[in-house]
Amino acid sequence: MVSITAEMVAAAEAEVTEAERARLSAEEALMESPNSTLRAQELAAALRRVAQGRTNARELREERARQVSAERSAATREELEKAAAKEITAAGRALKAAREELESAAVAAQDGLVALMQAAEAHDALVQQHAESLAGQGLDVGGDSGGASSFQGWTVKARGTAYRTAGSGSALACVAHRVAEARLEYPSVMVGLLEYSMGRVVPEEREDGLFGKLPAPSRRVFPEVPRLRVGG
Repeated sequence: MVSITAEMVAAAEAEVTEAERARLSAEEALMESPNSTLRAQELAAALRRVAQGRTNARELREERARQVSAERSAATREELEKAAAKEITAAGRALKAAREELESAAVAAQDGLVALMQAAEAHDALVQQHAESLAGQGLDVGGDSGGASSFQGWTVKARGTAYRTAGSGSALACVAHRVAEARLEYPSVMVGLLEYSMGRVVPEEREDGLFGKLPAPSRRVFPEVPRLRVGG
């Protein structure tokens, strides 16, 4: 970008002044010869030069003002950053450490969730294996022991205790929902999505009570929202 100097602005304004003089001379010449086509053309040309000169001068002034303002802002910002140097350094150091801690926690959470899904897959494979074996021996789940399949998956009963396939995705959604419900402020779209749209494990809806005795996640306490008063 071309830097506009004060001298360039002054030169443009001087051109406007000169164009105004030429316009006055052209007007006087036309007044002396009002029927002269040449004098009329000269005046029209002089008026165009004045208009163009004024436009050029105005644009240069405005651009010069913008550049000066930008230079002053840059200088002011540099001074502000210099004054806040210690805080900027401290912020960078603290935030770098916090980000590293967050990313480490994310890695640990990923590993934990992978282990959860692998355990669910192994659990479900065993339920199916034993359900097929017991059903193949003529034992359904109508008694104390047996196996069966349904739209919801495979079920095994072993001496009165029920076991049912869970689905690794449902197990994942269940754990995510429990944590989200404990840690996010109500109401939360995330909690709603996990609760109603993900097919999560719901212990009270299962005959085997899977996940029914898990300890509650650490709950975050939010400040109570003030109630609106009605009337006096």
